Amino acid sequence: MARRTFNSIETSSDQAEAFVQQGRHAEAEPFYRDLIGQTHVINYEYDDWLRQLGGIYQKLGRVREAAYVYLYLHYFDMARGQIAGDQHVALRARLSEIEKKWSDAAQLYVQAQLPVHAAVAFERAKQQDAAVAAWKGLVHHPGLQHRPYEAALVHFNYGLAAEKLDASSQEARRALVESQRKLEQVADDFEITGELERAFDCFQILLKLGKESGQFENLAEGYVNCIRVLRDDNLKFYVLQYYEDFIKLALERGELHAGATLYQEAAAFAARAGLPYDRHYQHKSALTWMKCAERFVETGVPVQMIENALLAAASQHSAVGDYPAVRACFERLAALDLNDRQKKRFSAIAQRYQGLAAPPVELPGLPDYLKQQHAYADIWFVDLLEWEMDGDPFAVAASIVGDLRYPNGIRRRALVVLLTLCDAQQRRVADQPETLIKIADQLGNLQSYAALSPLEKLYASADPTIRREAVRALRFLYFKRSFIIVRKALNDPEPQVREAALSAITGLHFPHAFNPLARIYRESNDMKVRAAALTSIGKIQTVEAGEFLVMVLRQEIGSLREAAYAALAHIDNADVVPILRQHYEIETNPEVRETIEQLLRKH
Repeated sequence: MARRTFNSIETSSDQAEAFVQQGRHAEAEPFYRDLIGQTHVINYEYDDWLRQLGGIYQKLGRVREAAYVYLYLHYFDMARGQIAGDQHVALRARLSEIEKKWSDAAQLYVQAQLPVHAAVAFERAKQQDAAVAAWKGLVHHPGLQHRPYEAALVHFNYGLAAEKLDASSQEARRALVESQRKLEQVADDFEITGELERAFDCFQILLKLGKESGQFENLAEGYVNCIRVLRDDNLKFYVLQYYEDFIKLALERGELHAGATLYQEAAAFAARAGLPYDRHYQHKSALTWMKCAERFVETGVPVQMIENALLAAASQHSAVGDYPAVRACFERLAALDLNDRQKKRFSAIAQRYQGLAAPPVELPGLPDYLKQQHAYADIWFVDLLEWEMDGDPFAVAASIVGDLRYPNGIRRRALVVLLTLCDAQQRRVADQPETLIKIADQLGNLQSYAALSPLEKLYASADPTIRREAVRALRFLYFKRSFIIVRKALNDPEPQVREAALSAITGLHFPHAFNPLARIYRESNDMKVRAAALTSIGKIQTVEAGEFLVMVLRQEIGSLREAAYAALAHIDNADVVPILRQHYEIETNPEVRETIEQLLRKH
């Protein structure tokens, strides 16, 4: 198969080159279009095809297509040369943006009537007056009337921009208060509907608001809720990263009590998650409690607060086996202005630790290589840019093609989407079902989060064949947001769309998918859907997946028990075996007990 594919590419390349040499550019163009669909080939060969294709588009007078090819190649001058004048303003703006000519990009986006893109570019250009004016102009945008999340983001961006311009601005303050109110409400709504990742976005913005305002209460609310959502999603290393960042900010602001408590919470989480960092956090907590006690002494707080801090420090030192430090804590407790009975008791406890040594072992913390490099994103810009593009596959693909933050494979597939739409527009069939079906398939192959917005819009089509293809495309998009369309499609009036959703469920098995799949299992009354969800949960291979399947095995009968059994039989995670053994010991149903015994023998 690979040999035939190679021969086919070589033949097409030879044929295309022959047509170019004969000056038959219109006949060469479809050959090169097919060749650039082979997005897996090595860079120099692919780029050579694109250079040829760009030249062909120039010869054919298809200047926009030539410009996008050159944008991919980062031949900016050649790209700009194709679209000089007043045409293709949005493309010229995109070129300036990729070149980081932010001021030029902003002015061009204004001309293109893309106010969010313009506002972001003004921010990047550090033209604060223009940025404030751009965000203010969006506050009453009619398209935001029924979009509370995006409206909150506009208020947030306007408030921050205005505050940078004038720190005492009451208008900026009102905008930020309004954004906080809206975000809290929207986050609640997202949580109620099970869209935890969208609620998480709201909490991240509240966290940003806390950082910018310097108000520890806002900061704490953002971090606490982010950690809660990440913990529920079993994103262990993200949880610890957020804990560490929260603790760092708390300590920088002198919030020692909060920092010590957060270290304890991080230790408890690490222990529950089976991560080897609990003792590190306990040690850090102990040291912070001791600093907290010193601060209390300096500020003259009631002695009971000093006592509590030292007792907490002693407890954490004891947990890591640092007995000399435990003794020091109780000696300090005995020296406090307490009643004689308490002083005598603490002194006696201190003597029990006389001569005990500290542990010689190191207490490793979370290493840098496990920390997520993209834990925080400027979603207050990104999500508004998505809203402005309004699910237009052309605009989404155009935003990817020249952006080197995307891998070459994704940029190539985005270029294929662009050129497919250009071809369809030239033939005036861009809105026809056959075109949209093809675009849906190409968006799925894009394998990028950016593809979800256009697919959501395609799913809104009245044509069931387009909806079906939009759902089928999701099988390659391993994002929790994919399940928003899947859940809708499971209740679609058309059988072909529901069947596509069932197929998507079987393909969407990745760690973050556990909660959406479990929700689908619980909500659906269709046995085929529930069985498909169980099969995908089994492929996730996590302890949480194993626990869920054991629960189903014990509680269900018939096909669902069989599906759970089959999924458990194929789980390759040694940590699931103790769970099976534990349930085997407590199970009273002979049939279920025998089934679990069979699984234990298999493992």
